[in-house]
Amino acid sequence: MSASTLLSLEENCHVPRARDRGDVFLSVPAKNAAARAISSAAYGIVTDPRIYITPKLLSAYVNIHSLLNRPQSLPEVFQLYASKPFPKPKTSPLQFTTPNPNKPTAHIPISVADTALSAAIRTKDLSLCFDIINHSVCTRAFQYHKLLRRAFIPISGAVLAPFAIYKLALELSGHLSNMDAAVATDVLFAGILAYVGFTATIGVVAVTTSNDQMDRVTWASGTPLRERWMREDERMLIDRVAGAWGFPQRSKRGEEEGADWEALREWIGMRAMILDRTELMDGME
Repeated sequence: MSASTLLSLEENCHVPRARDRGDVFLSVPAKNAAARAISSAAYGIVTDPRIYITPKLLSAYVNIHSLLNRPQSLPEVFQLYASKPFPKPKTSPLQFTTPNPNKPTAHIPISVADTALSAAIRTKDLSLCFDIINHSVCTRAFQYHKLLRRAFIPISGAVLAPFAIYKLALELSGHLSNMDAAVATDVLFAGILAYVGFTATIGVVAVTTSNDQMDRVTWASGTPLRERWMREDERMLIDRVAGAWGFPQRSKRGEEEGADWEALREWIGMRAMILDRTELMDGME
């Protein structure tokens, strides 16, 4: 193919430029200014005394600042979400009611906390990660919500089980002809209750002691099972922070050093957890 042919092909194959497509490219200072303006506007909305922070508004605020990579204000907004006074309707002048920050409805959803922590990890700000965890999954509101959402039905079943078992034993005793009905009822009730109780106990122990989901952060010996279950979301987020600050290669685990790593190890130790338990590391079984 001749050179003139190649030149003609190049002229005919016109590639549209960014200006032709209508795309707009901002310089780095312009992008930073736009991000500051958007962040400031969103912060002004959630801090306005007249605006009530709903779960959807909180989620939108966290997603916006995660996309902008500016998560520094998220711990403060988490506190506002739980304790910000909200306006009373139909009052003039406007009156406010102070909420209870420990009520279950004031909890930070785990998906929102996870998004906020991801943004903090990207900025490599360890103290910000600590603050996000402290003001989300470590609050009483989060623990109460978890207790109501995940433990209410099992606890209700445990309370009602003896009555249901006694009713069943009473019905079964009527089919036994070689034993007095009252004695049969007592024996059946004790046997079925013991079976259900032992089986439920084994299930609770299995759930609270499972560690397949743990990577680098595990519970310290002697931590009560109820506390392990209640604070599992906290341990999970801390495990993410440890994985982000440590070496990704499993063969290099335990070789990390530096001020941040030592601060992380000390902070984890104060929370009844252990970073890189020796007997669980590769080659140390």
